[in-house]
Amino acid sequence: MSWMQQLSKVYENNMDHVGEFEERQNQRITLLPVSHVMQSAQIEILINRDGEFVSAKVIEKENARTIVPATSASANRSNSSAPHYIHDKLFYVAGDYVAYTGENKREKHHQDYLGQMKEWAEFPNAPKKVKAIYQYVKKGNVIEDLINEKVIPVDSNNEVITKWTSSEEKPLIYKVVPGDILSAFVRFDVLHERADDPFIWEDKQLFDDYIEYQETIAEMEKGYCYVTGKETILTTQHGSRIRNAGDMSKLISANDNSGYTYRGRFAKPTEAVQIGYDVSQKAHHALRWLLQRQGTYVDSRYFVSFGVEEVEVADPLEGTANHLFDFFSAEMDEDTKTHIYTEEIVAKELNKALQGKRHELKKDMLENIIVMSVDAATPGRLAIVYYQEQNADLYYEALAHWHRTCYWLMSFKNENKWISYHGAPSTYQIVEAVYGRNGDPRMKKELYTRLLPSITEKKAIPKDIVQTLFNRVKNPFSFEGLGQWNSVINIACALINKQYEKEGFTVALQGENSSRDYLFGRLLGIAEVMEQRQLKERDEGRATNATRYFNAFSQHPARTWMVIRKQLNPYFERSGGQTGYYAMLIQQIEDKLAVENMTDAPLSPVFLLGYSSQIQHLYTKKEENENDSVAE
Repeated sequence: MSWMQQLSKVYENNMDHVGEFEERQNQRITLLPVSHVMQSAQIEILINRDGEFVSAKVIEKENARTIVPATSASANRSNSSAPHYIHDKLFYVAGDYVAYTGENKREKHHQDYLGQMKEWAEFPNAPKKVKAIYQYVKKGNVIEDLINEKVIPVDSNNEVITKWTSSEEKPLIYKVVPGDILSAFVRFDVLHERADDPFIWEDKQLFDDYIEYQETIAEMEKGYCYVTGKETILTTQHGSRIRNAGDMSKLISANDNSGYTYRGRFAKPTEAVQIGYDVSQKAHHALRWLLQRQGTYVDSRYFVSFGVEEVEVADPLEGTANHLFDFFSAEMDEDTKTHIYTEEIVAKELNKALQGKRHELKKDMLENIIVMSVDAATPGRLAIVYYQEQNADLYYEALAHWHRTCYWLMSFKNENKWISYHGAPSTYQIVEAVYGRNGDPRMKKELYTRLLPSITEKKAIPKDIVQTLFNRVKNPFSFEGLGQWNSVINIACALINKQYEKEGFTVALQGENSSRDYLFGRLLGIAEVMEQRQLKERDEGRATNATRYFNAFSQHPARTWMVIRKQLNPYFERSGGQTGYYAMLIQQIEDKLAVENMTDAPLSPVFLLGYSSQIQHLYTKKEENENDSVAE
């Protein structure tokens, strides 16, 4: 139950966000009050303080989010009658619903809603706004008022047009209500007396009034909460709609009393576990808010990182470029098409960025940072598939370690300018590189989860991930273009570098490295650059022999190298002294390989590091300097 403890602390530490809407990821979100749910309303009715109808309108989708007072039953309702308070669907709030539709089964829904509202309106010190709304809805003419206000269209027989079939311009109500417009959700507001009066669904005083009212009338069982260890009101109905508005999966569920949940061991759910209503509400509301605010998702799996004391933390799924984007943008020279940031600069700036994030937390509150992921194996059951609590210092140390060890030369385009830097790819880039753009989302979400321990816990990167990516890279023509292939090579090198981090490989060419795999990679890199330059001079757009034989070279390096070497001879003969530098490099590396290493044993992923480093070295080093001083 640690996750509930920590999430309830998050809620308590962010009470100032309760009911305060903010724009995140193109949607308005808020941390919900206890005993409230979020609903999307399609119709808004305004009444005055005396309960008289004033006006009504259709709500645009971007303004539809409405905080609704709810009971445990209404927050988890399915087909049974379980009304919310104040705001609800038409068949709950409209006393004339049956008269217009003939659906007698809905009569009970309105009576239950009206009974609830009557009890609250007649309760001592009941809010005036609640009394006004009750006075209005008990008149039983909601649909009639909506028809008169032209919100709900009717035909010549005064019957509601539930679905629009005409070729004329569709009224707004049909655009915002999915299906039958009589299933619309209605929210109420009371005429404001002052300019700063909040809407009812954003009225914090009304939230508090409702919570107090519910605590007074609650008839739920009391007992010791397993989360807090305190005696409190218990609940067996816990939050849903955690990942999104249509998500009915639950992390805690005890509704299967005739199936597999109890199996005769318990008479009732609270004998298995006892959870307080208040802590359940806070934990679920906090998780929902965090996922909406700063979470990310792949397929059905949602990931979120947050601090218990301060929710804003560095995201472990982001790459080095994400953390340093502002720095890169600020430093770009407007007259420069390409800018390359060295390993030292990136390490220094990344350390500043992570330290800045860490020190945004108050020193006496450097406690826990949590990384978690949730997913649903079935429509009704939500599971925590990854959960890790860490001290803030350890978390940021692990994050910095990941960016220092899983890195290679990366590039991205910003406003028609290329930025190259030594850093780590994002998790998204890694997953796309391993499985491709059209890969199975189920496989992708698993890879996200498997990478998290390597990032946040300093664990070794799974070898099968590196091998899968290496196998994919060995087939250049399986990619959409050689440009994409080269980008994936850099990501592969970052992961290989991470796997062999104890070996101390670097992006810079290691002239003294005598590893067989590394040296074979260098040979292929030289062949690639040499032929590519020759083809460019002749304005030929075909792939080089090094690229065409890439897969064969990785499987049978000695035999394939002889083929590539032979095909390079015409370039040596025609170009004369221009290719002397490449011939010299090839001879030096072949001498290092020695006879016993010139075999057809398949190459390990390290070969890719030698290949990439050699190419980067040749493309960045000036030709004249290379001819003056040949470096191994």
